[in-house]
Amino acid sequence: MTIKMAKPRADDIAEAIRKRICLDVQDGQGMLLEGALAEEFGVSRTPVRQALQRLTYEGLIEVRAGVGSVISAMEPSQRDMHFLVHGELLGLVARLPDAPVPTEIQRRLDMICAQVISGRSTDIESQYSLFTEFNALLSRLIPDPAIADAHLISGWRIVRWLLADMQTGQGKPLEVSLDRFWTTWRTEGSGRASLFREASNRFLAKGA
Repeated sequence: MTIKMAKPRADDIAEAIRKRICLDVQDGQGMLLEGALAEEFGVSRTPVRQALQRLTYEGLIEVRAGVGSVISAMEPSQRDMHFLVHGELLGLVARLPDAPVPTEIQRRLDMICAQVISGRSTDIESQYSLFTEFNALLSRLIPDPAIADAHLISGWRIVRWLLADMQTGQGKPLEVSLDRFWTTWRTEGSGRASLFREASNRFLAKGA
């Protein structure tokens, strides 16, 4: 019996390209060709086009007339602004009515923070997985869909900057920040407001 493997969906393709962009922070403004990507993933151009549209919405790529889809450049002059915007989004959620953080998410956040602080996952792919899961977990806790989507999108820019910091030997401050975040949040309580307030403080400090 022949088992047919399911073809990647647009979301799967978007995630694969997103990871590629975030990990290859030195790639500059590389081209993303629909035909080549369709051949790589074994699909038609339609899901590839849908994936690229999502990544354009997230700001990871841009479409240039007469050129095509290009990976968005990381402009050092905009770094602090990106961290400021992300930190303020987190601070906005901290000012919403408080709510408990579900045990499942608490446990996962504890594991992520402990893993980063311990230094057990120092390779860039593991850090990518931890950072993106951290971002996704926080987005799940945001009650307003528009703010949750804005936070998730803003988070991809932050992931790129954090991984770039790692590659240039500036990753240690993140471990210190997560240590402080983890300790302070657990000291103050386990509510959503304190969680987002501390996360906001840490990201604002990274952009200072």
